[in-house]
Amino acid sequence: MKYAAIADWAPEKEYTVTFMCDQLGVVRQGYYRWCAEGPCARERTDTELTETIREIHTELHGHPGVRRIWAELLVRGVRVAAKRVWRLMKAAGLRGRHPRAWKKTTIAGQRPIDAPDLIGQDFTAQASNTRWCGDITYVRTVDGWVYTAILWNQICPVYGLLCWLTATIGSRVAVGGTPISRGVGPAGVG
Repeated sequence: MKYAAIADWAPEKEYTVTFMCDQLGVVRQGYYRWCAEGPCARERTDTELTETIREIHTELHGHPGVRRIWAELLVRGVRVAAKRVWRLMKAAGLRGRHPRAWKKTTIAGQRPIDAPDLIGQDFTAQASNTRWCGDITYVRTVDGWVYTAILWNQICPVYGLLCWLTATIGSRVAVGGTPISRGVGPAGVG
C-alpha cells in the first residue's frame, strides 16, 4: 500500500523517492524491488478471483450473494474463504438481490365463498351496538410475524374499541383492550 502511494507520486517528481520512503518508513530498495516484481501474489490472485466473481455474478443475472458465489467457486474447484469473497465483492461493488419479506396470508379453500356484505359499505351507525367492525393485520417483527385482530363499535370508531388480540405463531396469545363504557357488545361477543 505504501509502495503504491509512492508509485502514484513518483512520476510527478514533486518529491524524491528517497524523501517519500523516509516519510512513510520504508526502505528505498524495497520500493524499487516492488516496482520490478509488480504486485504481490495475493494482489494478483485477488484480481483473478474478482474477475471470476464478476463472471459468476453476470452468469446468474446479478442475483447471487456471497454464499451462492462462494458455493459456485467451490464447485469450480476454487478454494477460498467466504470472507474473502465478501471483501472482493464489496470492493468490486457487487451485491446480491435481497428479496423483501413476504408472507401469504390468505389461503382459499377448495370452493371459496365470498363473505356477504351485510352493511352495504355504510359504516355509519344510528345507535350503539347496531354495527360492529373488525379487522386483522400482520406485522413482521424481530421475533417473527405478529397478527393483530381488532373489533370496534361503529357508532364511535375511535373510542368504541372493544378488544384487541395479538398473537404470534407458536407463542401465547395476548388479549387486551378498552371495553366500551356503555352497553354490551353484540350477541356472542363479550
